[in-house]
Amino acid sequence: MYLKEFIQKENTTPDTVRHYIYLKLLNPGRKGKNYWFIENETDTFEAIKEFQGLGFSLQEIKDIKKLHDESCSTEKQRKQNLKLIKAKIAVINAKINKLKMQKKVLEEVGEILQKKSTIETRKNNFY
Repeated sequence: MYLKEFIQKENTTPDTVRHYIYLKLLNPGRKGKNYWFIENETDTFEAIKEFQGLGFSLQEIKDIKKLHDESCSTEKQRKQNLKLIKAKIAVINAKINKLKMQKKVLEEVGEILQKKSTIETRKNNFY
């Protein structure tokens, strides 16, 4: 399929597809001057989107794809992917801990503001 069809099918933009081609994440063929996408490129594009949804950067996805292309289903690939997953989990855990701390601080500030509001209401009702 041509670029226009690929873009419509994948609900994306020409700039996104061209950027992925530039990064060598996608490698469509050519029909004359036009890009020609086969089912493999559709699968790759959808995998890229899935990895992005899991928080992987394009560089990380590029590394995963390169390893897949060079060492598919090998121990080397398994170990490298496991290392990437563990690193991503560590980053996510750090973000979760930061969010929990932010939530706690906001809850404490909210309680302080609520108490001040209650005191002010009581003062105004007293006078």
